[in-house]
Amino acid sequence: MNRLRLLTIVVVVVLLLSGTVYIVFAQGNANPRILPPYSRVEGLTYGEWSAKWWQYIFSLPTAENPLTGGTGDNCVFQRIGNVGLVAANPESDSEITCQVPNGMKLYLDILSAECSTVEEPPFYGGNEEELRTCAEGFILHDVEATIDGVAVRNLDQYVHTSPLYEFTLPEDNILGVEAGTTAQSVSNGAHLMLAPLTPGEHTVHLHASYPDLPFTADTTYHFIVTR
Repeated sequence: MNRLRLLTIVVVVVLLLSGTVYIVFAQGNANPRILPPYSRVEGLTYGEWSAKWWQYIFSLPTAENPLTGGTGDNCVFQRIGNVGLVAANPESDSEITCQVPNGMKLYLDILSAECSTVEEPPFYGGNEEELRTCAEGFILHDVEATIDGVAVRNLDQYVHTSPLYEFTLPEDNILGVEAGTTAQSVSNGAHLMLAPLTPGEHTVHLHASYPDLPFTADTTYHFIVTR
């Protein structure tokens, strides 16, 4: 067979197979506006992004920390590559406003818990095994999410545990320990990695609870995506 013809056949077969894989992938994602739970984004898994999210939270002093109400009715985000780690006060009675750049993916923490080597029980663990057992011991209930009024499906698949990670605490940190302290931690919870939203306004509602603590997060985001 002519080598050029053979090469053409191989290329066509590869393209057809690639198309088939893409179609299967698209049909297999029940939430097309959210990256699948097994995705790697910029080389990181959902669980590894959770570690990045908590490292960001711990880097913020209490007065500026969203988890203690430091951002009021606004959110904050740290951009890593083309991903924004979004954080806001989970106990805010008001809807949260967040302006984000066009084309940026958004990593949202629906609700998660972490355990570290510097906190008191029930958030303490002395080594990686204890930290993982501690974090996974907090069981989420009533997990809900909607994007522009459309319910997110299969939310149980978006619960992930982070790898072991380290963080260093600033002055006036939310754990109330000495500044400069470096600790280890593991987190576990529900997260969503949103594909870039179209320019304009979008509403995202997140809800989940830890009955054993007890703690409930119920947050409505208004994302304003710049053009």
